[in-house]
Amino acid sequence: MNEKSNTRITLEHLIELLTIMIHSREFLINSRMRSEYFTRNRKMPFSKLVLCMLNMVKSSIKTHLEEFFEYVTKENEDMTQQSFSEARKKIRYTAFPKLFAYEVDAIYNHHYDTWNGYRLSAIDGSKMQLPDEEKLRAHFGTMGSDNTAAMAQASALYDVLNNVLIDVRMAPLRIDERTLAVRHIETLCSCPSFNKECILFDRGYASFDLIKTLKGCGIFFVMRAKRGFSKTIDQLSNGDHHTVILKKSGNDDILVRVLKFNLSSGEEETLITDIVDKNLNTEDFKKLYFMRWPIETKYDEIKNKLQIENFSGRTVKTVLQDFYITMFISNVLSVACWEAQPILDEGMKNKDNKYDYHINVNHAIGVFRDRFIRAMLETNQLKRANEVRRILFLLTKNPTPTRPERSRPRNKSPRCAKFRHNKKSSC
Repeated sequence: MNEKSNTRITLEHLIELLTIMIHSREFLINSRMRSEYFTRNRKMPFSKLVLCMLNMVKSSIKTHLEEFFEYVTKENEDMTQQSFSEARKKIRYTAFPKLFAYEVDAIYNHHYDTWNGYRLSAIDGSKMQLPDEEKLRAHFGTMGSDNTAAMAQASALYDVLNNVLIDVRMAPLRIDERTLAVRHIETLCSCPSFNKECILFDRGYASFDLIKTLKGCGIFFVMRAKRGFSKTIDQLSNGDHHTVILKKSGNDDILVRVLKFNLSSGEEETLITDIVDKNLNTEDFKKLYFMRWPIETKYDEIKNKLQIENFSGRTVKTVLQDFYITMFISNVLSVACWEAQPILDEGMKNKDNKYDYHINVNHAIGVFRDRFIRAMLETNQLKRANEVRRILFLLTKNPTPTRPERSRPRNKSPRCAKFRHNKKSSC
């Protein structure tokens, strides 16, 4: 890609880059299961099949195909569910992580917001409910009261300031969150945009080995720790301790900064960091750690609004395809919302509103579902630009007020399946 731009990437430019990628010969060769696949001219060639899958199959497959051909391609064609299922089997699921990574590189080849010069991200995991299928239980694992519900472990490295998923993983339950965190870190270190990084971690991640990995990669961190993680830290009084040495048998000592304080509830809080800037005090680190909260709301968006657990198939490959497709779409949607927000702000500035307003994500997803792919399919540059402008205009409709200090208690009730998957699915 070209030298980094000092402006944010636009939706139109991102669509242009992604279209080139999807239609490239290299992407086809690396994505198909066998060299003889997608060599003949069919009604659903490789690039069109990929776009159809990116259009997020959340309705029945047959309905989705009818809508795709009728409303998106405008062609008087049809395709059976079985033909679609057979066609997507010919695509490696790894095509979509590659497309996701290409998208991330494109986004960060442009301007993005930072905190004191740091790209500020958070790592967190979440369990994903899978269709009730034996092969999924065998591959990913099971949970639940009777230990029979198919579940997977998802993990994300998420830019909390720019609403961008930098790296995502879906793995069997036997792979713990710290292991996935290390994989995120390895990916981050190999990113072309790797620079001055700071990652926020919840208390489940605190470990000597993870801290050692972060320091070895030159990545700064702020990590919440629970009591019992380190006797040395447990014995410290409340305050800002700039030079605390962590020891582990057989390992080099690690120097960290520890901040201990009481929350308004009276609970003791402990933060570990390697940011030594003395101009940053305890209050600054409290605010900094709180900035990891958007990763919690991001999972809510992915699960409840983008409906990631509403999988379109019942095989390991289709589940992985759907997972990375949803994460890919989430990032494109973020770029669209960046660009639409100033348009919304301009329309609201002369109105006497009690609150500021932001783009309504639920509404944005509805607008985006077909129009994004329509823009991707448009070969005429002027018509594509008009389609993008229409998307941005529609995103500003039905905005949501930003209510400061509004919170919602976490639901601690046992988790149950939200989606009832089609038993007839052959994907």
